Amino acid sequence: MTRLLVSWIAYNNDFLRNEKGGFGGVNPDGPNADFHQHYFEAEGLQKHTLLYADARQENHAEHLANYLRRQHPGREIGTELLPLSDVIDLGEVKTKVETWLLTHREHELALFFSPGTGIMQLAWYICHTTLGLHTRLLQTRAAKHLAAGQSGLTEIQEERSATPVTAIIRENRLATRAADSIRYQGHLLPAALRAVYERADLVAQTDRVTVLIRGESGTGKEQLARYVHERSARAGKPFLALNCAALTDSVLESRLFGYQKGAFTGAEKTTPGVFELAEGGTLLLDEIGDVSPAVQVALLRVLQEGEIQPVGGPPQKVNVRVVAATNAPLETRCREGRFRWDLYYRLAVAELELPPLRTWLRPEREALLNHLLDAKREELARPMVLTLASSTRQQLLTYEFPGNIRELENLLETLYVFHPAEGLIEPGDLPLRLREPAATGNSLRLADVEREHLLRVLALKNNVKRQAALALGIDERTLAAKLRSYEQLTETNL
Repeated sequence: MTRLLVSWIAYNNDFLRNEKGGFGGVNPDGPNADFHQHYFEAEGLQKHTLLYADARQENHAEHLANYLRRQHPGREIGTELLPLSDVIDLGEVKTKVETWLLTHREHELALFFSPGTGIMQLAWYICHTTLGLHTRLLQTRAAKHLAAGQSGLTEIQEERSATPVTAIIRENRLATRAADSIRYQGHLLPAALRAVYERADLVAQTDRVTVLIRGESGTGKEQLARYVHERSARAGKPFLALNCAALTDSVLESRLFGYQKGAFTGAEKTTPGVFELAEGGTLLLDEIGDVSPAVQVALLRVLQEGEIQPVGGPPQKVNVRVVAATNAPLETRCREGRFRWDLYYRLAVAELELPPLRTWLRPEREALLNHLLDAKREELARPMVLTLASSTRQQLLTYEFPGNIRELENLLETLYVFHPAEGLIEPGDLPLRLREPAATGNSLRLADVEREHLLRVLALKNNVKRQAALALGIDERTLAAKLRSYEQLTETNL
């Protein structure tokens, strides 16, 4: 176990300024230089990592590290960028520091408390008291403030009072966070989704944990992924989504990783992929269960090494949080050899599952219906909300909606488009599948049942034949042939 000293560079105190206010060298009395001069060896430390929060500080950090190496030959001193967009944002600083410490949990960590902003110091303290790692908090006092022979090194000891103040503060913070999280696009979330979003809120606070979102088509997987992004320390960075099932392997690879000019016919200019475009942010890979084995290998490398390989270009590092979504049974596909177990384990570090709309309680479904009626009115700039006849509302609340929330949203949008707001929406205004949901299931003939199932899956996949074929587990050409036969049958009947 390495005894590792960790500290921020003290931008205002570790360095001197020249006459013009620019860099004037390392301050030999700065906190990091002072620590090495008086305490590093005495504390039995073996290595020092200097953290800096802004890429523009890289030269300062390297100057400081080189100075310390010259002053103390043989000591292992390194620098590392831990990027922060706001050094006084506790949520961001704590998340980044926590993630860094957890990746170095095998070491005995001496956290040098003195350098850095007050929020950085508070983040050290919170992580020291909550993570359960081998950490110590060390603080120094400048020599000019010491009496003769007095040591300037202090270890900050955690004191626990009879009243669990820290626990109360944390509980209040989580309660506030939960109260914020039980909302659906500005409205209170139904109980069916509340637990999922509360778990998502906890996941969001751990910066580099990959997330696997499960749920049927239309349950709101992309919205949940966006929520994780917006509640995380990456909120100010890009959020991008890519449907993996809608693209062929070659197109998917270039969309994911980018390509260099001339890498293939038609590559007229160097084009970044979504991993590069999402740098510092979050990338949602939808329909992850439908990617090919070759793309799975490339994705595994990104998750393990944080490195992409653009088509025709050199490898490059990326800092992106991956959220994957699927409605496929990944464990079954792993057992069948269609999905890699190692990729599955990398993706499923934190799993979130969205329930289908048919499992919601009636009051929850009614609240969602009212919300979407109002939301679509505002989105389409209609003067008033559609008025539903009681029998129409009953139809909407009892129909199972195999396409889930998306199908309900699309239906309401259609009603707004084709019906005046001042009119009453009667059951006859609804599509046939809602008015007579059992009509198509009357036939017991296998061919009729198969036809109905294929058409339903195709509709759920927004008429994208490749996605429907993948969901059905058949070849796309087989699906196309069956659809042609249905068209011929219809023409014959006419």
